[in-house]
Amino acid sequence: MRKEHSSHSRTPAPQMPPSYQPADAITPAAPPSRREARAARRARTGGIKSVAVFLVLLLVFGGAGWAAYAILVEHRSPFPALNGGLDKTGPNTSLTIGLSPAPQSLDIRTQSGDAVSQALLGNVYETLLNRSQRNKPEAGIAQSWKTSDDGLTYTFHLNSGLTFSNGHTLDADDVVWSLQQTVQHKYVGADDLDGLASVKAEGPSTVVITLSKTIPDLAWLLSGRAGIVYDSEATIDYATQAAGSGPFSVERWDAGSSLTLRHNPRYHGRNEAKTGTITLRYYDNTQLAATAMAKGEVDAVPNVAAADLDTLRSHDDITLTQGEGYEKVLLGFNSSDNSLFSDARVRQGARYALDNAALAKQNGAAGELGGPIPSLDPGYEDLTGLYPHDVAKALSLLNYFVFRSPSEYRKMPNGPQIGDRPMKLVYPQKYGRQLGETIKEQLAQGDIPVDITMVDDATWQKQVVEQRDFDMTIFTMDSSHDVGDLVDPDLFLSYTSSQSEQLYKQVEASRNDREYEQRLKALARQVASDSPVDWLYVSRPWVAAKSDVTGMPTNMVDCYLPLAGVARG
Repeated sequence: MRKEHSSHSRTPAPQMPPSYQPADAITPAAPPSRREARAARRARTGGIKSVAVFLVLLLVFGGAGWAAYAILVEHRSPFPALNGGLDKTGPNTSLTIGLSPAPQSLDIRTQSGDAVSQALLGNVYETLLNRSQRNKPEAGIAQSWKTSDDGLTYTFHLNSGLTFSNGHTLDADDVVWSLQQTVQHKYVGADDLDGLASVKAEGPSTVVITLSKTIPDLAWLLSGRAGIVYDSEATIDYATQAAGSGPFSVERWDAGSSLTLRHNPRYHGRNEAKTGTITLRYYDNTQLAATAMAKGEVDAVPNVAAADLDTLRSHDDITLTQGEGYEKVLLGFNSSDNSLFSDARVRQGARYALDNAALAKQNGAAGELGGPIPSLDPGYEDLTGLYPHDVAKALSLLNYFVFRSPSEYRKMPNGPQIGDRPMKLVYPQKYGRQLGETIKEQLAQGDIPVDITMVDDATWQKQVVEQRDFDMTIFTMDSSHDVGDLVDPDLFLSYTSSQSEQLYKQVEASRNDREYEQRLKALARQVASDSPVDWLYVSRPWVAAKSDVTGMPTNMVDCYLPLAGVARG
């Protein structure tokens, strides 16, 4: 998924035009009108109330003795249907999961970063559509949906009997109100919804979204933060509390330390929690979480660092499973006019010189990629064969250009010229010295000399992103559906391609999933061939769990961790 903290080239979402608030939609600025509307619906049933009152009086006096017996002797509510069935406590089991980092706030509307969505999305807050472990939209609050032939109208049919954890009814009004709030208040995920023209409820269980332009991944977007359905009647402090409709509710939040999720007895969805209580315990880093796992202090740890795998493998009661992700680590080339890498042959030669399989193996929690689309995204195909490790091919492409070693460069009387100096590899120090040194050694086989400079994040932002003073850099693209970011001519890589830009326009104009997939593949092949970057590797996270723990998610666990199916035994 496009991660919500990532920056994109899309135009920021505007305020909704008047057409966005049809008569049967709810005006976001006045939530009480929604309560008034529901009160009006209840008032329309007034014709039967006189009969109901008589029956109630008859039952009250006849049932008083039974009610007293239920309360005093059996210690239960005599009217479980009226209290939402809260005497249903759910499974009498508990689990503890070790995570890093902790969310700074529980306000999933405004809090950037993955930690809050990892904890709450799919657990406490539900979305209009759910997201599968293969990163595809599927039935959620909406049991089905249909797209018009022109791709501009989406009709969602909601499940019936839905409620929030506080007992409030969830219906089409809530979906409309939530989308309005997300766009108008620019909640996280709103920037991707700039093509919404109108959203309206057609009865309590149907929502119709009309677009001003195609958004081919709209269904997928509505399975993420943009699709969260909030309760307009909830009066909570979102920073420390939550009121969702998911299989869990928040029982306790100790900021920076732990978050306790409890089985939601009012949940009416498909994925009822199999565990009564799950505690998310937070650590300063992933190594400490793995250490806690080794000591038996937690039952599972998603996204185990490669350096900690051997420690956990030594425990017979711990199972390690490798999943899929879409965090991509790239070697970016400066394609500006005054750079040697403005010539595609130099970029392609460098890619032949690099041994991506060795780099992925060195990382330990990664896999080869070869192109801009990972396996969990639409349009994926294996492009690792485009530029396999082949030093001979690298040299055949690069022999048009003159490279000199650092010692030769220092002896040059006329100063540096393009192609007559080592290439400057400038990258954030968080990637470590080893990765840079390995890249330097591999490029040397293609007669490309490299000077390494590691800097802090702020310096990298200024030197590379703003000043564009680099030849190569290492950076991460950690979003799903983000191939368009590479095509953006304003990206610091200065990569421009009229063909790629035209293909991306075709992608954005796709009217259905089939067109979308085919056009993404064509775009990915073009970008991969042009080689504005070399895709060093894609994350393949390791998940550790006690042998008696089942149902742990394994894909996308750094940002999406639905826990309803997790159980012991």
